[in-house]
Amino acid sequence: MNSGVAADRITLRELEISLARALKEITTTMFNCDSEIISAEKVEAVPPGLSAIVGFGGRISGYIAIHFPPKSACRLASSLLGMSFDEMDDIVADAMGEMVNMLAGGVKKFASCDEDLFKISVPSIVYGTDYYTRAPKNSERLLIGVQTEFGSFSVQLVFAAH
Repeated sequence: MNSGVAADRITLRELEISLARALKEITTTMFNCDSEIISAEKVEAVPPGLSAIVGFGGRISGYIAIHFPPKSACRLASSLLGMSFDEMDDIVADAMGEMVNMLAGGVKKFASCDEDLFKISVPSIVYGTDYYTRAPKNSERLLIGVQTEFGSFSVQLVFAAH
């Protein structure tokens, strides 16, 4: 059973803990590697490369985005799929979309026993750096860096409780 919290009192810190647990679970089971939370300053906030974004809505709404440098995206996709990728392509993008989808599901699993906390959208993939996202009104933000043996990337969590 989860030690989650009710949606009407969920905090950014509780979501941060859930995010860290979900990252550890995904990297260990799906990518067969360890991950370490590092300072976001050690990773470009939005590196030139690929961003995988999944929105969510319900009692809390917002989005989770993972921003990958090209090399990290290719190496993670290679580990996940057992194939070799030297350049980003549609398969790499799909793999990173699946990663952000798993991460959002993990955050939901660890954050709350309440299935109605939020529903997850289909992942979106953005290439490059010339874009911005708009957060819900009165939202809270978290940006962390993640280091794995396959490279580093950043994770952005933005949410607002209703």
